[in-house]
Amino acid sequence: MSDRKRQSQPPTQGGRGVNIAGRTIAIVFVLLIIAGLGAATARFVQVDEGQRGIIVTSGAVEGIQEPGIFFRPFAPFTRVEIVNVRRQTVTLSQNVASSDKQLYDIDIQVDYSRKTDPALLRQMYARIGTSDDLLRTQLDGFIADALKSASTQFSLDQALSDRGGFAQRIRANLTTPPGPGQESPADQLFVVIEAVKVLDIKVSEEYARLLSEKANLEVKIETEERRRQQIEAEQANNLFQAEQEARVALTREKGKTAAALEEANREAQVRAIQGRYWRENPELFELRIRELMVEMLKSGNVWFIDPNTNLTLLLNQMATGTTVVPNPSSGQRTSPQPTPSQPASPEQPSAPATTP
Repeated sequence: MSDRKRQSQPPTQGGRGVNIAGRTIAIVFVLLIIAGLGAATARFVQVDEGQRGIIVTSGAVEGIQEPGIFFRPFAPFTRVEIVNVRRQTVTLSQNVASSDKQLYDIDIQVDYSRKTDPALLRQMYARIGTSDDLLRTQLDGFIADALKSASTQFSLDQALSDRGGFAQRIRANLTTPPGPGQESPADQLFVVIEAVKVLDIKVSEEYARLLSEKANLEVKIETEERRRQQIEAEQANNLFQAEQEARVALTREKGKTAAALEEANREAQVRAIQGRYWRENPELFELRIRELMVEMLKSGNVWFIDPNTNLTLLLNQMATGTTVVPNPSSGQRTSPQPTPSQPASPEQPSAPATTP
């Protein structure tokens, strides 16, 4: 009876406290275990500028992480692959043959970067992964093939003189699909070819000597061409001067001929008038000459007559009532003007070839 009474008695206050403390410890312990599991399975990744993060869960690409912080608790099967999308540089030295069968060494530099489109990043990860070394190894092979193909399209002289065109040809080989339905080398590697540069072209000593001789010959040819042009210019100038002198001489001779013809024409006119007056009345002709002299000296003035003035022609002008003033210096005449019928006097200064 006594044992049954003991068992039926309610627990004391101290026993209740022990139970609550035990439960609290158990809860805290469980929370600590959960927190530990969360911390152990959490994924925390910082993606810097110039990088992209490929979120992979259970082997499948879940998404692309832009620059920033990626945090996900309880993600034991998730990882973030960092991809370098910065501009990178690869240099290559190779011995190639030109289109004219010349061998030479060439050093080139190719700048490239990965494409940042999320869909292309997924494809890139599935095809070639995220390793820069693997990407460079595959790109080196494509660059070598593009370089060999470009070298066969340029002679050595052209490659030396047009390095920019040579570099553009290499870039075209890397970015152009080889055939319909095919991808270019850059598309196969999901990269963008930023630039291609020809750093150096090394030729043999024999070819370098030939290039030097060719350059000297070109300088001589250019010098001779300039000398020929100078001689042609001097000859053209001399010919122009000779033509100008010939034109001046021809003009002078034409002037002399015209003056001689005018003088002969006037002389013929004078002789015709003299002959007409002599045939009609020789005595009247002599009388008219004397009358003219008297009229000129009648006023007591002194008259100066040009030595070239023909008195017979002057007499005929006065008789016919017209005045034609010959200009001995130029051989030209003025237009006819009416004159009074009476004899000329000193008060009439219009008398031909006289000066009061």
